[in-house]
Amino acid sequence: MNLYAMPPLITGVILFFIGLMVIFNNPRSWVNRMFFLFCFSMVWWLAFYSLMYLSADFQDALAWARIGFIGIALIPVFAYHFITIFLGIRRTMLIIALYISVIPALLMSQSCNVYQGIIERFWGYYPIAGKYYIVFLVFFAVCFLMGVKNLFVAMISPDISRVRKHQITYVFFAFLIGSFGVVDYLVKYTWINVYPFGYFCAMIFITLIAYAIIKHHLMDIEVLVKKTLIFAGLYVVSYIVFSTFLALGSFLFENTITNRFIAIIPSLLIIVAVLRPLENILRNVTDRYLFQKKYDYKDILKTFTGEVLTVLNIGELVSLTAIKLRDIMKLENVSIFLLDDAGDLTNVAQEGAEGHRTKIFKLTEEIKAYMAKNPYCLKESNHDKHSVITGGEVILADLQAHLVILLKNNQNILGILSLGKKKSDDNFTQDDIDILLPLAHTLSIAITNAQLFDKLSTAQAQAAQREKMAVIGTLSAGINHEICNPLGIIRGQTELFLLNLRDGLYKDKTLQELVDKACEIMTKVIKETDRATSITKKLSAFAKPAKGIVEDDVRVEEEIGEVISLVEHELKLSDIAIIPDIPVDLPCISADRKQLQEVLFNIIRNAAQAIKGTGEIKVSAYRSRSSVCVNITDTGSGITRENLNKIFDPFFTTKDPGKGTGLGLFIVKQIVEKNNGVISVESELGKGTTFKLEFFGVQ
Repeated sequence: MNLYAMPPLITGVILFFIGLMVIFNNPRSWVNRMFFLFCFSMVWWLAFYSLMYLSADFQDALAWARIGFIGIALIPVFAYHFITIFLGIRRTMLIIALYISVIPALLMSQSCNVYQGIIERFWGYYPIAGKYYIVFLVFFAVCFLMGVKNLFVAMISPDISRVRKHQITYVFFAFLIGSFGVVDYLVKYTWINVYPFGYFCAMIFITLIAYAIIKHHLMDIEVLVKKTLIFAGLYVVSYIVFSTFLALGSFLFENTITNRFIAIIPSLLIIVAVLRPLENILRNVTDRYLFQKKYDYKDILKTFTGEVLTVLNIGELVSLTAIKLRDIMKLENVSIFLLDDAGDLTNVAQEGAEGHRTKIFKLTEEIKAYMAKNPYCLKESNHDKHSVITGGEVILADLQAHLVILLKNNQNILGILSLGKKKSDDNFTQDDIDILLPLAHTLSIAITNAQLFDKLSTAQAQAAQREKMAVIGTLSAGINHEICNPLGIIRGQTELFLLNLRDGLYKDKTLQELVDKACEIMTKVIKETDRATSITKKLSAFAKPAKGIVEDDVRVEEEIGEVISLVEHELKLSDIAIIPDIPVDLPCISADRKQLQEVLFNIIRNAAQAIKGTGEIKVSAYRSRSSVCVNITDTGSGITRENLNKIFDPFFTTKDPGKGTGLGLFIVKQIVEKNNGVISVESELGKGTTFKLEFFGVQ
């Protein structure tokens, strides 16, 4: 047996099965049809050339070679036709001309004008070119050069999606390498003695095409390829099991039962008994480890209503949505895009290592028009790649998605939900669409609420900063006094020294005594300067807005001391005493230091405003198991029971019109809760009020 016949034969078998899988996946697609014909023409060539290698005499070898030339003659026509359809290029007249041009070659294939004879080479029999064979070589070269040129032009085009570009790139290199198979045709001239390695080029061609099928969804047959390979493996396993039972049964019973056919009956009964259980086991194993089990609709509804849709933080909401959808529906990737201020879609959440890398998705007019009319776009399994690309197909291709659902609230587009393919390789069904559309609508409402809450939080922070800046003027009046005192001391000490020096009061002093006196004055100046600087730094730091940075080493006693140092002079001017009762061994808490100061400042200032005339404010703190508590008690007029339930409501105030916004305590409550705390209030009319703060982020 000629071993040189085996490589082209094996290559032909692989080509044949690839072609069958393509055509069976979508027989109505012209891309699939032409790919099958192109594969079949190469299979024809390789099959009959393998028979030529295996022939025992010249006449048989020549007959097989001439029959094999029929496939060779059709290869360039089918190849170019496939490329034009794959790229969506309309070349009807040229295609017709190519089919007409190949007719003479087919008619002369059995004459000496194509192959005039056979020669024996070291690898076996091989045909000798006839006088018109050169015409076919030129025809082959023209067809392949035109096809490769069209692929190259499409590959470098900037107007195609990333996925489409990858597909065309692999097809381009597959055909470029496959073109080197022309060496087989040149060897038919006796003066060229090179082993015909065209089958090797065909193998590389198929490898690249197969990789593009699996990796980049070329012609949408990757599911069929995977399932065919998997079930082929399962079939082999089943066959081995059944064969073992048959062999074992025959061996055990053939000594007692003389009839061989009767001896295998027990084995057949065993096979029948285990057939159904084995089928169930294989199905369960396939579902669990290869195709994944289908998700339960109840799980997705329960998860979203109970865990996801109640989240008010926009970042956490979209991230949790992507995670849950990917895990429950067993998807390769999930992404969420939201509309930004520039009118583009920005990637705000992505789950899945194989997800797209797009961060900003540009909305063209075509895509906007598509999204305005369609709530979703779905990748169809029988989609024809050469058809006109619509807005939905552009979205799917650019996002590497199999299903994209519009996130919309009323008539306002919020973004899109991008879902990759299922790990089971199944397509999205109408049942999937029916459950995902209302879920996307509910998600849109949750996103709107989260965005409004985020804007409200921003407005609250801005309102808190405005209110804080409004009292800076009041604080400045008191702090001005605190600063003027050390400055007055500095001026008095230095001025007195200079006057005494001018009037000669130090003329009896030695130089060392003058230096000592000057050092004494400088020490006092430095001390008073530090005092003034400390006061201005505290005021400046308090005036800056909080940045929302949570620290783990926040000491409550230090922050209370900072706030008291800012307000105590103003309180003294109002005959209000502030009494701190803070232990030194309180544990640290996790909080935003600036926001904690704002809370304490607002409550102490409100307490001061509630006191008419002389009074006091007591600030105490203590540890309570896993929390740190701060109580701020005033001796003011108190709050009525009716108003006590409203003081944390936005825009509620008991102050005179124009003197309060009603946002102070509302903002305080929001800030406390953001810092893992709670706030409560107790009050008795005519006796005073106590605000209780409890922070649970104890370190």
